[in-house]
Amino acid sequence: IVADFVSADSGWLCSPGGSESAHVLFRAGKSHDGYFTNDDIIAQVKKAMDILKKYFPHDKHIFVFDNATTHAKQPPTAPAACNMPKGPSKRFRVKVAVIEDGHVKYGTDGKPMKKIVPMGLGTLLDGSTQSFYGHGPPSPPK
Repeated sequence: IVADFVSADSGWLCSPGGSESAHVLFRAGKSHDGYFTNDDIIAQVKKAMDILKKYFPHDKHIFVFDNATTHAKQPPTAPAACNMPKGPSKRFRVKVAVIEDGHVKYGTDGKPMKKIVPMGLGTLLDGSTQSFYGHGPPSPPK
């Protein structure tokens, strides 16, 4: 997979001499670089913005993305109705991917490893937060 930025007027985004670029060559799949995550996209955009600030500070720049997974990205512990039980539960937690060195860790079966963690805080209309666990997260499931 190649991820890069291009302009109809200026071509591929790079420094005037071509020594700096936001170009990313990514080998997708569990046996290569994993998958291009939202964190990878953010890192690439930061690099692109650094190039633009350094070499093209007087131009106006607009980034346009068409990547469905970035549209609704939330932290893995963000409250989501699909992860909530219908009634009271002492085992109310969510499964999230195990991340090691910035990449998803895979088990011997080739599937992403998961860990169970408490769901994050909810935010009320007035901006205050509320735990879904009363006075703290529940005990780990047995």
